Amino acid sequence: MDAASMKSAMSERMLRREIERCRREIADAERLLRSGHPDVAGLCRALADWSAELALLQNEQRARSGRVP
Repeated sequence: MDAASMKSAMSERMLRREIERCRREIADAERLLRSGHPDVAGLCRALADWSAELALLQNEQRARSGRVP
């Protein structure tokens, strides 16, 4: 595997890892909201932020694979 291929594969792994992190953060915020956590505004902000980040990363992933949204 040449250097460009290795870099691309590493970037793809990092992208997948970041997508999974977003999903975990979203799930955690949802769990806290459902359990009655008092910081509803903060958790809603977190949900909006992590959801936007997830959308950006998924768009990047689609663009790399040739599947433009």
